[in-house]
Amino acid sequence: MEAAAHSVVAAVMRQLPVERVFVFGEFLGKLIWPLMKKRQKTIARNLRIATEGKFTPDEIDVMAHRSFVRTVANLLCSTVSAKAPGKDLTELMEVENPELMKEALAEGNGVVLLLAHMGNWELLTRLKAFDPGIVNLGGFYRPLNNPILNERVLKEREFDGSRLFSKRDSLHIVSGFLKDDGVVGILADQRVAFQGKVAGFFGKLTRSSPLPSLLARRCKSEVLALSLTTVEPGKWKARYHRVEKPYDTANCSDALERAMRVSIEDVFWLQERWRVYLGEGVPPAKWLGKEDVRGRNPHRALVWMTEEQKDMELPAGCVHGDIVNERCVGARIGDLESIDRSKPLPVDYILVFSENEELRKEAKALGIPMFPISLFLE
Repeated sequence: MEAAAHSVVAAVMRQLPVERVFVFGEFLGKLIWPLMKKRQKTIARNLRIATEGKFTPDEIDVMAHRSFVRTVANLLCSTVSAKAPGKDLTELMEVENPELMKEALAEGNGVVLLLAHMGNWELLTRLKAFDPGIVNLGGFYRPLNNPILNERVLKEREFDGSRLFSKRDSLHIVSGFLKDDGVVGILADQRVAFQGKVAGFFGKLTRSSPLPSLLARRCKSEVLALSLTTVEPGKWKARYHRVEKPYDTANCSDALERAMRVSIEDVFWLQERWRVYLGEGVPPAKWLGKEDVRGRNPHRALVWMTEEQKDMELPAGCVHGDIVNERCVGARIGDLESIDRSKPLPVDYILVFSENEELRKEAKALGIPMFPISLFLE
């Protein structure tokens, strides 16, 4: 049923000019926005972090609405662009500075291309049509849970000869592809858990995929980042961005951040990008790694305490140079949102000495994770 619904939507959208699909997508986004309460909170929290607290909560709410509407429009357009005939592709997107890719490929070891879920990113599976300097184009993808839909989407993405790799494929295969003057795109903007490396991203420490750096070092490949901006309904612009050497995870994250900053509202912000993965035996300090590593904007942890608990000490694992532990003594249920909005950047997580179900419900509604301090006692 899911695959059938996808087929119907795609079939209808492909009868329309792509600019009309985009406009319809904007209308659809505005229509369903009021129903997406949880997503509204997620997008707003992400934007507060990505803009590093430079906008008021009301301004962030407006940005979140615009970003969601544009995301829906771009997603709907992807059903059209994936099947657009070759002669129409140049009308959909242009590459602003193809000379950077030509320069990188001239080094002879392929190029790792850092991508974000930004704009109509499905167009990037057909990047060869927009940048003639690319001969061999590949990319990593995450298989969809629906096998019927996955097979269909995979065929569409490989429509004009692009090669797709999954996490199950050996890195030797990918390395061989790169060394054959290949360009391998990696969507590196999404969150990862403990397999990621600690690095700054939009000023806040988090864990980022080490895969781009690993491939670049193994194959001695060059690395570029790419931004994809909506110029007008049905028209996008791509631009390459240099990555500083060495091509480690930190420099890759910095370059991807610069690319995404070209058009913040074009980015897919519906995922909790800066989620902290804490649990039993995994205190905040372990998640953030070395004590001397800092981000521009430290983590904001709210320590929820009663009057009787105000003199209690936090376990050592909850203390880190990149964490500001705000002791919140005697606050009432219902105050959490105002506390969160009292500072430019959002609360990253809450620590409690005793379980509080009402607070947990309120935190969940705001998208703020809550952890009992007992998890981190040695």
